[in-house]
Amino acid sequence: LRRRHLHIDGDVLCVLCGTGLEEDINHLFFECPFATQRWSSINFTWDTNLPLMERLVMASDAQNLDFFTEATIIGVWELWKLRNDKIFQRRQPTHAIWLANFKNQCILQSVRFKVNLRSFFCYWLDAFS
Repeated sequence: LRRRHLHIDGDVLCVLCGTGLEEDINHLFFECPFATQRWSSINFTWDTNLPLMERLVMASDAQNLDFFTEATIIGVWELWKLRNDKIFQRRQPTHAIWLANFKNQCILQSVRFKVNLRSFFCYWLDAFS
């Protein structure tokens, strides 16, 4: 918002990690220690030295999962919701909340998959605790 010259009330610092770093798309979703720990828990790693699109392509190639894009979008969405809960509801974000929400949302979205892919997707989800 600041980059677009819009007035911002309050802090522009990341509320998830407390490192004092400014929150932007790269920090919030890929570089924030809180986010990197969440991604690590599902075995996703990001090369933050690459531009965003190249980063996504490289991670997708490394993961070799047919549902990589869906899992990434859901992971980002759940990070965003935790961030907003911390700001607006003063709820403390935790790994357990993120993972439970991530798994639930993945299961809901998997109904769009072909049956054989849905089975593999659910099996993949069961590996994370």
